[in-house]
Amino acid sequence: MARRTLISFSGGRTSAYMTKRLLDERQPGDEFLVVFANTGREHEETLRFVDRCDKAWGLNVAWVEAVTHEGRVACTHRLVDFATASRNGEPFEAVIAKYGIPNKVYPHCNRELKLNPIHDYVEAQGWEKGSYETAIGIRLDEADRMLADAKAQRLIYPLVRWGVRKPDVLGWFRKQPFDLYLEEENGNCVDCWKKSRRKLLTVAKKRPETFDWQARMEAAYPFSGANADGQPRRFHRQGWTTVDLKARARLPFEPFRDGNHVRDPELDDTDGCTESCDIYTPDLIDLMGRAA
Repeated sequence: MARRTLISFSGGRTSAYMTKRLLDERQPGDEFLVVFANTGREHEETLRFVDRCDKAWGLNVAWVEAVTHEGRVACTHRLVDFATASRNGEPFEAVIAKYGIPNKVYPHCNRELKLNPIHDYVEAQGWEKGSYETAIGIRLDEADRMLADAKAQRLIYPLVRWGVRKPDVLGWFRKQPFDLYLEEENGNCVDCWKKSRRKLLTVAKKRPETFDWQARMEAAYPFSGANADGQPRRFHRQGWTTVDLKARARLPFEPFRDGNHVRDPELDDTDGCTESCDIYTPDLIDLMGRAA
């Protein structure tokens, strides 16, 4: 039976593997939309990787970026490509100016920078809500990130069904003519507040200039958006400013090495980010909503 599938290509190896396999195994009449949402804070190697995958495999990836509007109007989308994609956080800054700095208490960046623009694009293609499934790149070893109401949301997790784990994806890419040439701590938004503190500190230690953009956002938009307690917004856990993070990175700590350090809850707990950022995460309440 022919079906429609929206594929959320996050820009990492796992979602690339999923996308390639889904298209390779398509049946006659199946329709696919492959969408990559660029926030402007992705690493350049992530952008190159998406472009390489697209050209090598003929994925026809739609690159979308958020367009912010005044009033109670959700973000819509604009189409870009590798050459024209934002690289200085422009879509992200526009969202911050309206909604405020995102953090664990205000996790709206996923909704406005990814979810809403992607669904606005899908609607523009004539795909009505409920007429398609959305494939999410979560592996079997990440199954705890699956949503309990996935069936009702029409979400599918092909990698879980296939029994694919991280070593399977890495092994597959070792046989390919190209790879994602990026350390794991830099995956997707290089300075994402959802990453473990160890990853963020590692990035800050190696390349402290990575956080200059966040420091500028905290200085320019401390009170933008809804703000229940009236305090200036910060990106990081426990109210850490970007200055705090960079200062802590100058103190001794064991840098992130994939699977090669003793786990410490203070340093290694995350808010849903591993190597990639999926559009559907448990921290969003109305996942299919177009909330403003």
